[in-house]
Formats: sequence, structure tokens, C-alpha cells
Amino acid sequence: PICGIKTIEQGTKGRIGVGLIDLKDRKSWTYRGAEPFPLQSVFKLPLAIGVLQAVEAGKFKLDQPITVTRNDLSLYHSPLAKAFKGERNDYPLRELLTRSTAESDNTAADLLLRLIGGPQALTALLRDGGVTGISVDRYERVFQPEILGLPGYGWDQQIDTAKFYAAISAIPAAERKKRLQATLTDRRDAASPEASIAFLEGLAKGNWLRDPANAALLDKIMLEAKTGPNRIRAGLPKGARFAHKTGLGPSADGLNHATNDIGIVTLPDGRRFAIAVYLAGAQVGEKEREAAHQAVARLAVESLR
Repeated sequence: PICGIKTIEQGTKGRIGVGLIDLKDRKSWTYRGAEPFPLQSVFKLPLAIGVLQAVEAGKFKLDQPITVTRNDLSLYHSPLAKAFKGERNDYPLRELLTRSTAESDNTAADLLLRLIGGPQALTALLRDGGVTGISVDRYERVFQPEILGLPGYGWDQQIDTAKFYAAISAIPAAERKKRLQATLTDRRDAASPEASIAFLEGLAKGNWLRDPANAALLDKIMLEAKTGPNRIRAGLPKGARFAHKTGLGPSADGLNHATNDIGIVTLPDGRRFAIAVYLAGAQVGEKEREAAHQAVARLAVESLR
């Protein structure tokens, strides 16, 4: 399949990373398997594991209320922030987990990450589980401004999104592109395809969570995720089941930071495999980037025959 991936990659004018492992016979292959790729919102899947592990350790309960203040509202995609009324609201932990994982809500994700001890605690959790090629280093409220060369926001700061967008607009397009380009091989907030399929294999085997009810909850959330319907999912055969997490970064002057999708596929014939597809620095539109994901998914299924 490597020849086919190269052709798909050339069409994106970017860099593709792919990892695939058959969950029955453990046969695997990768393309740019050891290279770092920007995670973007893919980090919210390991984050969900971190939250559920904390629940299993008795630190939290899924139905306990978590207070969210106006200072906690994050950047970019956050339906929670858009619907926020007043100065503080309580949300059950379970709802924040669903919003973060299924809707990719940045406010929910940042709060959950802070709740479990921050980015470094999540990276340590992965490392302790034997996964060394995934690094979570910054909150969304820090990472997203920094990849554009802007200062990140502390937890004591209320984010004025209008000001933030104005600051982005004030950077000339070519300069924005240059800044994004410089972050594409950063090892911070990045994952290798090899590490990603090792992480997913552990998830499929039940290594990350002890309580089957928690594993079932996460599976349901991943299965019902509405994000990225035109990526890997659209390249799978009819009737395939796909429990997944996407990631999408900003674009500047025709350069897209990242368009990602990782998850566990169950084919109609019962075969299961874990797949990770990262696309960094593509210089084509969203439709073409998503078509590249579909093409990789079709190749992946072919390669298992």
C-alpha cells in the first residue's frame, strides 16, 4: 500500500502519516510511522482515558457537577462557550466528557485536562501505559494562539475571542503561513502513527480501563461522534463500524495545519483493525484533504485482504 499512500500524499502537497494494525493477527504497517504529526483534537481521546482512569481511581464521579466559570471558556470550537449564560454554570462530568470527545469542545477539554493534573500528567499516563510517541504539552488556550505566534492565555485570563481573531487578522497571511509551517514537525502536542496504533490497540484490548462500563461508555461516545464524517468513515465499506476521534487545525494562506482521524474499525465480516491517519501541512481544500483520508481508508481495507 505504500506506493498508493505516496500518490495520495503528493495530491495533498502535504505530509501524510498512517498506522494500521490488524487486531486479530497483529500484522501492521505504517507510512512515516515514527515521524511526529500535530495532534490537534486527537489528544481528546487519550484525555477521555485519563478522565475515566481518574473516575476508576475514585477521584471523581461521572455524575458529579463541575463548575465552569466565564474565565474557563476556551478558543475556537466550543458549543459550550457559545451557549454559556451568566458567570458560572455546573455541568455533570459525564457531559463534559461527551462534549470534549464527541463534539471536540475545547472548553470541556481544557477543563478536563486541568482536572486530571494538566498536559504533562496525561503524557505521563500514556508513557506509563507503554506509549511513548504521543506528547500532550499545552492546553488549547495556550497551544492554539502559540502555533500562530501569539501569546497563550493563562487560567486567570478571560479570553476575548473578538480580540483574539483581530490579532490573527493583523498578521499578514504569508507570515501566518510561515508560523504554522514552522510548527508542523514540532514534537510538542504531537503523535507518531506508530504510537497512535499502539495506543488504539491497548484501547481495543481493554488495557486502559478496568471497568467494562467505562469502556462501553467511551466506545459509545466515539461511535456517535459527529465530527469528520467525510474522512476515514466515508472510505470504509457499507456497514463498517468506526469508533474514532478527529483533529482539525487552522489554515493560513492555503496551508492547513492538520486534518486527522484515528480509531477502531470493525468491518461487516467481523475483522477489526486500528487505524491512524494524520495529514499535516496540506495545501489543498477541505474536500481534497478529506478525500485523501477516504483513499487511505480504502487502501487500508484492501491491504488486509
